[in-house]
Amino acid sequence: MNMLKAIVGILVILYISSTSTFPKTFIITSTTTEIDDDNNLDSSKVRDGKLMLDGKTEEKNSHMTYRIAIFNQVNEKLASMKTVKYHYLREFNYPSAGYINKTEGEMYIDFAKENDLTGMRFQYKDAQGFIIFNNSQLFNGNKKEQTISVSNIKAQKDLEGKSPLYNSLVTLRNALPLIIKDENIQKSITDTLINNKRYHVLQFFLQNKLLTYLGSDFSKVTKDLTFRYQIIVDKSTLLPLTILQTNANSQDLNRTDFKEIDTSPAPVEEISWFYTSYLNNYTIETPKIPVVLIKAGEVAPDWELTNFATDVKETLAQHKGKIILLEFWIKNCGYCIEAVPKLNALNDYYGKNNFKIVAINTEDNRYNVGVFTDKHPMNYSVVYGDDPSINKKYGVAGFPTVVLIAKNGRVLYSGSLDIETLKQLINKNL
Repeated sequence: MNMLKAIVGILVILYISSTSTFPKTFIITSTTTEIDDDNNLDSSKVRDGKLMLDGKTEEKNSHMTYRIAIFNQVNEKLASMKTVKYHYLREFNYPSAGYINKTEGEMYIDFAKENDLTGMRFQYKDAQGFIIFNNSQLFNGNKKEQTISVSNIKAQKDLEGKSPLYNSLVTLRNALPLIIKDENIQKSITDTLINNKRYHVLQFFLQNKLLTYLGSDFSKVTKDLTFRYQIIVDKSTLLPLTILQTNANSQDLNRTDFKEIDTSPAPVEEISWFYTSYLNNYTIETPKIPVVLIKAGEVAPDWELTNFATDVKETLAQHKGKIILLEFWIKNCGYCIEAVPKLNALNDYYGKNNFKIVAINTEDNRYNVGVFTDKHPMNYSVVYGDDPSINKKYGVAGFPTVVLIAKNGRVLYSGSLDIETLKQLINKNL
């Protein structure tokens, strides 16, 4: 067979964590593992966004067959599991937002056929409590409060957003058939050396979309982004050990690890699948009153917070006679980051015409507010303070939320950052 025209070696060193639970570095030597009779590697490259392979047609086909074969083997391994138990570790490490979050716990999954609603039921337990889905109900136990909440699950979408399912083995079990089938998804097989042992690395790229928590579909993103998934697989067992999800446009990293995987675990007690079995130690949580966003026509409640730039107390009342745009935001919020340039432009245009923007943060301390504003400078007022009652009075449940207030103190608009709607109302009421 032909010798390689080029051998590409890419060394990726990912900083993960300073704790002993997560390795400090993950070294992936990205070399295509299609080996010919002379121990050479077939090379690949991307042209015009598509994966192109050098070499003769039969070599290309061999390379593609090998690549899909490994994906299929891992897929078949996951599909063959009846039950599985593992220690689940998840880390979000976002340098762009100065945000790190880690969780870990024990996961047990039963893929029995009778679990027809989503193809499985699961039990997840950690230091804070537990989350259990029994094919019809999902219940959460809070150890600190000794309360339990119960909700009925009627469709797969009702499980989306449940933390233990994020980039989990359930995700891969459902997603790999979609990835394998879609010829437009760029896929590759590489090797990595970890602690002197070699592992497969299954890699694929998703353009402007992410895997859902269950992995049965894709969720679209509003920005033009390319996401890279790397799955570290044990060559002997064909079990995934780690999922690395990165964004081609930043250093942000989502990582999940599966430790102590047991594909033949002892079954859990059948009564543990029912919330009534926990009521000796937990009480049913009182339903929360839904948060309702303040409506147009209502009087905007006054508040007193600290101005970040001046350290002087500031109130809403002192701005009466101007049109006021309140933006409720938090530090760890991608949409809040995207809002900054839009609000800067709005303030540049209207800022000298009895119009004022005030960004309100009642969730983060002064240091974290400063971390955000250093990275994303704002040309409008920023106020902060530990007073969550303000968000409650305005009915704010998500971020960012904006409230436009007329000169007389009544609300003109509340909701998402809709610049065109805001401009129309500002022009009409200036």
